[in-house]
Amino acid sequence: MNKQLLGRNLSGRSVAGTGLRHGHTLRRPVPFAPSRLPPARATGKPDDEEPENYEALRERFFRSGEGASSSNSQQQGSAGKDADGANLLNVINPYELGRQTRKAFDDVWGQLSRVSSPTRSFIIDDVLEVGVGADAEFAAPQAAYTTVLVVGATGRVGRILVRKLLLRGYKVKALFRNRAGVGKDAIPDAVEVVEGDVGDMATCQKAVQGVSKVIFCAAARSVFTADLLRVEDRGVMNMVKAMQDELYRRAKRSGGKYSGAAKKELADFNARFHQARWNVQFVGTPEDAAAAAEGRPSRDAGDAYGRVNVAEAVITDDNNLLFSGTLMSRGALAEVGAQLAARLPGGEHRTAGTEGLVLRVRGDAHSYLLILETSEGHRYGARFPTREGYLTVRLPYAAFRSEYQDQPPLDPSKLSNIAIRYENRRQGSSQVAALRAAKGLAASDMAALAAQQARDQRFSLEVDWIKAVPGGSEPDFVLVSCAGKSRPGIDPADLRKVIEAKRRGEENLRTSGLGYSIIRPGTLLDEPGGYRALVFDQGDRITESIAAADVADICLRALHEPEGRNKTFDVCYEYQADEDNAMYELVAHVPDKKNNYLKAAVASLAKNT
Repeated sequence: MNKQLLGRNLSGRSVAGTGLRHGHTLRRPVPFAPSRLPPARATGKPDDEEPENYEALRERFFRSGEGASSSNSQQQGSAGKDADGANLLNVINPYELGRQTRKAFDDVWGQLSRVSSPTRSFIIDDVLEVGVGADAEFAAPQAAYTTVLVVGATGRVGRILVRKLLLRGYKVKALFRNRAGVGKDAIPDAVEVVEGDVGDMATCQKAVQGVSKVIFCAAARSVFTADLLRVEDRGVMNMVKAMQDELYRRAKRSGGKYSGAAKKELADFNARFHQARWNVQFVGTPEDAAAAAEGRPSRDAGDAYGRVNVAEAVITDDNNLLFSGTLMSRGALAEVGAQLAARLPGGEHRTAGTEGLVLRVRGDAHSYLLILETSEGHRYGARFPTREGYLTVRLPYAAFRSEYQDQPPLDPSKLSNIAIRYENRRQGSSQVAALRAAKGLAASDMAALAAQQARDQRFSLEVDWIKAVPGGSEPDFVLVSCAGKSRPGIDPADLRKVIEAKRRGEENLRTSGLGYSIIRPGTLLDEPGGYRALVFDQGDRITESIAAADVADICLRALHEPEGRNKTFDVCYEYQADEDNAMYELVAHVPDKKNNYLKAAVASLAKNT
C-alpha cells in the first residue's frame, strides 16, 4: 500500500519540473500526462515514438510498478490514502530525492531527444570523489582514529598546524589562554576549544580528555621569570602529568591495570617489599671480587687496611634508600642491589618491552654505575653523573655496555638483578706527582688536592625510585622548543633565561616515560614553507632561521614517525658550514608532500637525547 501511495504522489510533472529548474530546454512537450502514463501509440512520427524501456525507467525512479499501473477507479477510491502518501514526502531525504530525480530525467531526456546531449546535472558526489583524488597527497590513514591536542593553537606555529591537521582528517582540540580577540579565521569551527592556562593543572586535565597525542607549541609572551616558569617549565610538566593520568584512566576503563605509557616499577622504597630486598652486595677491591668469585680468601681480608672500605644501605625517614660509605683503597668499589621479580603484582612482565630505565636520586656530585644482570649471568653497566640535590636520570638500554666482549646484546626480558656501584677512581702517588708537574702545582696546592681525594673516598647517594620506561612505536608528545644560539633583537641575558626554562621543560618530558619528539627550530619566519631545504642536527649548533610553516609540517609528520620517537633535534634552513669545522655533519632534506622526509632526516640522529 505504501508503494502505491508513493507512486501516485511523485507524478511525472514533478520530475519534469525538477529537470527544467536545472537548466534543460525542451523543444517539444514531454509526451506523458501529469498523473499517469498515456497508452502506447502504434503509429506516429519518429519524434513522437516512446522508447521501449520508458516504463522500466519510470518504475525504477518511483521504486514501484504498482503505482504507475493503478487504474483511475483505484485512484479515486483511495483519496484518503493519498493524503497519507503526501505525508510520506516529509520524511523523504531531499538529497536522495533530488539525486534520483535528476538521474531519471537525464536518462529519459537522453532517449526522448534527438538532438545533442544536454548538459548533465551537477551532482555533489562527483565533486567529493574528485576532491579525494586530487588531495590524495594529504591522506593520513591514522587520522580517522587520532585526536590531537594543540597547546598554543593561536601562535605562529599552532595556527598553521591546526589547519594542516584538519586538512588530513584529524580531530583537533585546541588549548589557549584567552578566547577574547580570537576570531573564527584564527580557529576554525571544526576545532574543539578549551580555554585556560597551562599553568593550571585542572585545565590541563580537562584538555587531554579523549586525546591521543599532544603537540605543545606554546611559548611565554615575555622573558619575566614568572611567565617563563608558568609556560615553559611548569606548563610542560602539567601537560605531561595530565597526559599520563589520562592514559592510565583509559587503561583502567579498558580493563587493564597499567597504561601502555606508564613506567614499570623496579624499586620504590616507599614500599616495604623493596626496602627489605635491597642490601650491600660487595665492598672491596677488584682483586677481592675475583677472589670471592673463585672461592679464595681475599688478599686484604682481616687486615686493618681492608676494613676501612666500608659501605651501608639504610632507609631514611623520607623512605629513600641511602647508600653511603668510605673507600680508602685505590680502585675499591661498593655495590648495593637486589634481585628483580619477573612480574608485577598484576601479572604483567616487569621489564619486557621496555626501552630504558629512569631513576630519581639525590646525589653528591659523584659518578655512579648502574648495573643490570640477566638470568644468563651477563652484566651490563651505564654510568651516570649526579649533583648535589635531587635529579631524575634517564638511561636507555643502548647506553649500557657489556662487562666482557662477545656478550649478546642486552635483552630487557631476561633481567634478573639490578645494582648501583660506586668506585674510588682516585689516582696513585706517581700519577699525582706527574699531574702536579704538568699543571705546575706548588707543594702548598697539594692540600687542596688531598682534600679532593678525601671527598672521592666518601660517597652518599639517596635513591627514591627506579622504573622501566615502556617502549612504543610513535611519539605521544611533540614539544616545540628552541635552538640555543643567539638571536637578533634578544638580549643575551634574556635569551639565556628563555633557553634554561625551555631545557627544564624538555627534561620534564624526557623523564616522564611518554614517547616524545623535541623540535628545536631556529628563529621563526612568517613566510611560506616547503620551498627550501631543511637542516636537521644535534648539538645546539644551528644559527639559521626557519619558516613557522615548516616547523608545523615537521610537527605533523612527527606524530606517526617511529624514527623520531625519543629524539631531540635542531632544525633550520640549509646553509654553508664553516670551512674549518671539518667534523660538522648536517642532514639536509627538501620538504615533500608525497614523501616523509622526516624519516630520512632523523634516522641517523641519536635517541634518548
